[in-house]
This record gives sequence, structure tokens and C-alpha cells, in this order.
Amino acid sequence: MNIDQNKFWKEINEKQLSPENIKAGFENFKSSSINHKLALFNPEVNGVRYLKTVNFLLASTLSSAEKSLLENTMNRELGNPLSIQYEGLSVCLDYLQAAKEVDFIQREVTLEKLSIVEIGAGYGRTCHTLLSNHDIERYCIIDLPNALQLSSRYLSEVLDASSFEKISFISVAEFDATKLGTFDLAINIDSFAEMDKEVVHEYLAFIDKHCNAFYTKNPVGKYYDKSLDGHSQGKEVIELALKQGVLTDILDIDNQSEVNAASKKFLRAYTPSADWITKADSWAVPFSYIWQALFVKETGA
Repeated sequence: MNIDQNKFWKEINEKQLSPENIKAGFENFKSSSINHKLALFNPEVNGVRYLKTVNFLLASTLSSAEKSLLENTMNRELGNPLSIQYEGLSVCLDYLQAAKEVDFIQREVTLEKLSIVEIGAGYGRTCHTLLSNHDIERYCIIDLPNALQLSSRYLSEVLDASSFEKISFISVAEFDATKLGTFDLAINIDSFAEMDKEVVHEYLAFIDKHCNAFYTKNPVGKYYDKSLDGHSQGKEVIELALKQGVLTDILDIDNQSEVNAASKKFLRAYTPSADWITKADSWAVPFSYIWQALFVKETGA
């Protein structure tokens, strides 16, 4: 039997797997074009492939409660997300995280008839999921003006009119704690780490005085690993990012021990005051360096 390489593998053998190439790049061949042809998709050009792989893997781990949260949240496909289909359910990483966030909260807090304030809501995925699954009394979003334009338009299209009417949109320039009243629950997801330290402390003081529970999901520290994104935003942006927030220690975010150790500092930093306790906390799947916690006032614990 005469077996010979086809044209496809002939080119690979002559280029990626040439003896000269292997000899020159052997020390790093598992992260080079050699292995990118043998075993591993090149992450630099296969970002969407890896994202969808993560979506598929995480979709397979969804609990029945998390699946129910997604099923009840209609119109998730608005905006053309990078979704996959799993057991008949459309899943994108944004709403997969929203389902996990809401499930974490609802396991600790009875959400019916609550008033909620969210500081920095992005385009509104968490608000959308909460209002689609619970009878929320009122929902206040505090954010930058342009972000509010996006979230208000998005939420007006994905929610029914009665749910959308429960939302008030407050610009940071108009933020006045004395006029907002009190809230049962405050939420901040992945934005305290991008604010000036003084602003974070101001929001924590507001939460301390005007809220009874507080859910946060944020990084436990900073990282400076150029291999992750090639520092594509430039040196100036990176240097600014490293200074933002209340947790500025640089970590090896691929080291579980370092992340777990930093989570203790995370809990101390985001506890609004000595009157609050940590009711629950955990790693926030899927990003290695993101932690989540729910704090409550001791009088309401």
C-alpha cells in the first residue's frame, strides 16, 4: 500500500514542520505556529472560535434555575450576539453571566417587590434578566450619559411597556443620594474597578446609608500580562487602568492561589461599612480573576 501525504499536509510539512523551523522554535513550539497546525487553534486569529467554545462548555453546566432564567428573558438576540445553541436554548456569554449573577442573588435574597439600584448597567443585561424573572417594584440605573442612551433604548425594545416603566435612568452628573430614596438592593458589576478610588468610596457610602443589600462582581486586582491582548489599547490606557479602583495589586490572574488570596482583600474593600456582613461570595465564572459577593446589613441579615 502506497501512502503519501496530500497537498494540504505537504505544505504544512514543508513550512510549519520543516526541520529548520522545529529546531529553531522547539523551546516554544507549543505556543507557536508549529502546534497551531498540530493541536491548538491559534488564539490570535481564532478568538470567536474560542469564545463560542467557552459558550458551549458553560451552557452544558447551566443549572435548571439558570436555564429557567434565560428562557424567561425574551429578546436576548437583539443586537446580534455571538451565540450558540444548546439543547434548544440560545446562549451568549453576556446573558449566561446574567443568569449566573441573578441566580447567585436570588439564592440569598427574596427579589419580589424589591427596589433595586444598579450603578453602571452596561446595555442592561442584568436589569433585563431581573425584570423578566421577578416582580421588581422599581429599578434605578445610574450611569454615564452615553451609556444611559444605549441601555434605555435597548431595554425599551426587549422589555414590555409595563416592565420598562419601572426603570428610571439617572446620569452620574445628576446623582444626588438625598433625592433617590432607599433601595432594598444595590448592584455593581464590573465597573467599580474602572472608577477613581474616591468615586467608589462615594458610592459605597451611598449604599451604606440608603441600601439594605449589595451585590458586586468585580476583579480582585490588576494584571499586566501582554500575552492576553497584546496591550492593544496602548501604554497610556493601560497605565490609567492600573490606577483605577480600590484594588490595584498586580496579580498572576492565571494562578488560582493568588486569586483566592486576593479575594479576601476584595471582601474587605467592598464591604460598605462595619454594619455589613458578607452573606455569600464565590469565584464568578468564567473569568479567573473576577469575584462576586452579596453583603447585607447586620440588622437585615
